[in-house]
Amino acid sequence: MHKLILTFDIEDSINPNAIEADCIILKMLDKYKLKALLFITGHQAEKLSNYPEILDLINTHEVGFHSSSHSVRPLIPEFSDAYSYVEAHSISLERETSHINSLTGKKEGEGGIYFLQDLFPKKKIETFRAPGMSWTPPHLEALVDIGIKFDFSSNITNSEPIQYKKIIFYPYTFTQKWDGSTHDYQCLLYAIMNHKVAIFDLHPTQIVNKNEWDNIYFKGNPTSLSYAQKRETNEVNSLFKKFENLLKLINFLKNIRLIEVNTNLNSIPKDLIICKSDVQKFYNMSVRWPKILFGYNPKYLAAHFDNFFEDAIQ
Repeated sequence: MHKLILTFDIEDSINPNAIEADCIILKMLDKYKLKALLFITGHQAEKLSNYPEILDLINTHEVGFHSSSHSVRPLIPEFSDAYSYVEAHSISLERETSHINSLTGKKEGEGGIYFLQDLFPKKKIETFRAPGMSWTPPHLEALVDIGIKFDFSSNITNSEPIQYKKIIFYPYTFTQKWDGSTHDYQCLLYAIMNHKVAIFDLHPTQIVNKNEWDNIYFKGNPTSLSYAQKRETNEVNSLFKKFENLLKLINFLKNIRLIEVNTNLNSIPKDLIICKSDVQKFYNMSVRWPKILFGYNPKYLAAHFDNFFEDAIQ
C-alpha cells in the first residue's frame, strides 16, 4: 500500500490571520481524523505560545522544526556558506538554538529549536524542513547533533526514504499549494500511484494572503514588519472549501484502504548510492530559493555538497 504524509509549514509569525488559517486547517484535519506533520519555525513557536487552543490542536499531530527564523537574513545558505565546513557547522548550531531578532538578524539568547522543544515537551522534535527547501550539508549535520533524524527538504529521493550519514531523507514534496484545480488533483494521484511515499505540503498563510508573507526580506532585513495583503473573504472561503474537498477525498481513499495516511516514519530506508552529476542536481535545487528570491550567490556551498556526498558516489 502506498503512503501519503500530510505536512504543513507553520511559519508566518507576522500576519495575525496566519494563526486563524492554521487553526481552521487543524480543525479540518481533526474532523476527518487525519494526522499531519507540522513544521514550525522558532519565531512562530514563540507566537503560538500565547494561543493555548491551537497548541491543544497541534499536540494531536507530529511536530517538526522549520528553522529558527525562516527568511530573516542571513538565511541558512548564507550563514552556512563559510569557507570551513567545521565553521559552517558551528555557526548553524549557534543560530538554530538561538532567538533571532526579526529585524537585525542577530542572535539574542536561547531560542530556536530549544523553544520548540520546550513548547512541546512530550514530543520528539526529530524532523526538519528547510525554508524554501534550501538545505545545506553542514547545517543539517549540525541539526543532527541536537536530535534531528529525518529531513524533508531535499530532492535526493522522490519515492522512498534514503539513508545517509545518520540522516533519513524523505521524498521531495509533490506540491506546496492547493487551489483545487484539475492539475492539483493530477499531481496528487500521480504522486500516490508512482511513489512509495508521497509528501503533501501546504503553507496555510497562502490561503489567507495574496502575496508572500516574507517578501519584506527579499532585499534584506526590513526596518519594520509589515502585513501581507489579505485575500477577499469570499476567495478565502472558497480556498478553504477546496482544501476540505481534498481532505474528504484523502479520507475516502484511506477508508477504502487504497492508501495509508499517517506520520509514522518507520519505513526501512535504502542506502544512498549516486553519481557525481547527482550532487550538482542536489546543490542546484537547494540554492534556487535564495538565488531567485533573495539574490544570493553562494561561494563555498558547492564544495560543502561535494564534501558531504563524497562517500556515496559510485
